[in-house]
Amino acid sequence: MRKIFAGALVVLLLAQALPVLATNFPSKSPAEIRQLKKEAVAGDVSAMLSLGDAYHYGRAVNFTSDPAWAAYWYGRAASQGNVEAQTRLGDIYSDPEDRLYNEPTALAWYKNAAEKGYLPAQYSLALLYENAKTIVPDYSQAYTWYVKAAEQGDEQAYETLDGLYIYGASVRSYAEVFDRLTIEAEAGNAEAQWRLGKSYMRGDARQDISKAMRWLEISADQGSAKGLYYFGAELMTGNNPPQNLKRGMQIEKRAADLGYVPAQLYWAHNYLGNDQIPDVAVEKMIFDWWLAAAEKDYSEAQESLSYYYVEGKFVTQDKAEAWKWHLLPFRSPWRQLFWEKDHFPGAPVPSLSDAEKAEGRRRAEAWLVAHPGPYWPRPQ
Repeated sequence: MRKIFAGALVVLLLAQALPVLATNFPSKSPAEIRQLKKEAVAGDVSAMLSLGDAYHYGRAVNFTSDPAWAAYWYGRAASQGNVEAQTRLGDIYSDPEDRLYNEPTALAWYKNAAEKGYLPAQYSLALLYENAKTIVPDYSQAYTWYVKAAEQGDEQAYETLDGLYIYGASVRSYAEVFDRLTIEAEAGNAEAQWRLGKSYMRGDARQDISKAMRWLEISADQGSAKGLYYFGAELMTGNNPPQNLKRGMQIEKRAADLGYVPAQLYWAHNYLGNDQIPDVAVEKMIFDWWLAAAEKDYSEAQESLSYYYVEGKFVTQDKAEAWKWHLLPFRSPWRQLFWEKDHFPGAPVPSLSDAEKAEGRRRAEAWLVAHPGPYWPRPQ
C-alpha cells in the first residue's frame, strides 16, 4: 500500500518536526520526586499536580502507574480549585479499566472544572454524558457541553456536533438520529445521505461498511461537498473499502473545487505521490486556498500561511506577516492549551527580530478586530 503523505510546502516543513505540545509530562528523577513531595506537603498546588502526573503516567525512574496515589495528589490539588487536577481526576474515575472507576464521581469533578470554563473538562463532560454506562446518558447535556467546547475552538467537538448532534439538544439517542437520517436520506437529502454513511461507518446504532460506502457515494454523486470529501477520504485511506488513491484524490479535488476547506486541506496534503516533484501551478493554487481559508479563521491554514511568508513563496517575504498568521490560531483556547505560542512548530525555525514580532502582533490584533468570530458554527 502506498503511503499517503503531504505535498504542499508547509506540510513538508511541518512534517520534519512534531509541534511542541504545551502540555506534557516529563520524566522525573528520584531526587525530583522527593523534592516535589516536600513542596506538595508544604501546600504547593503545582507540585501536587506534578506528583499526580508522575503517579498517573508512571513518569519517574522505577515508577509505575498508581491510580490511587495519582488520585490522592490530584485530589489535594483539586480541593484547592485546580481545574487541571479536577479534570484528571475525572479521567481516572471515568476509565472503565481503572480500579477506581466511578462515573458519578467523574461527572462531579468534570462538571466542577467545566463550569469554570476549562475546555478539556467541557469536552470530557460532554463525552461522559453521551457515553455513560452506569449513569443515565443525557444527550441534551452532552450537546450543551459540546457546544461550549466548540465555542472555545475545540476541534474534536466540531466533528461531533456535525454528526450525532445535527438535530441539536433534542437528540435522545443514536438510534433516534439514525432513524431520522434514514428517512431523510431515502427521500434524497444529500446531507442526510453522507451523515447516514458516517453513522454506518462509526457504528453509532449499527455498523455496516458496505452501506456506509453506498450512502457516501450517493451523496457524492449528488454533488454534496461533504459527501465528496468523506467518500474520497475513505477511498484514499483504504481502512475499510479497498484503497483507491487515484479515484479518492479525484473525488477530493471535486470537493475542494466547490470551496470546501477541509477537502482543500486534505487534497493539498496528499496530492504528491512517491518521489514526485511539486508542480508550481498546483502549489500556487494551494497557496490561494490557504489564503482564503486563513481569512475564514481556519487555524490550520493560518499556520500554513505563515511559512509562505517566511519563505517568500508566491508572496513577498515578510516575517512580520508570517508572525501575524502564526499568532492568530492562538486566539482559540484549544490552541492555547496544546501548542507553543512562542515558537514556529516546524524545522528549520526561522529567526525573527523583536521588531518583526512586534509588528506581527500589531497586525494580528488589527485582524482580530475585523474578524470577531465565532469559532462555532465553523465558517464554510
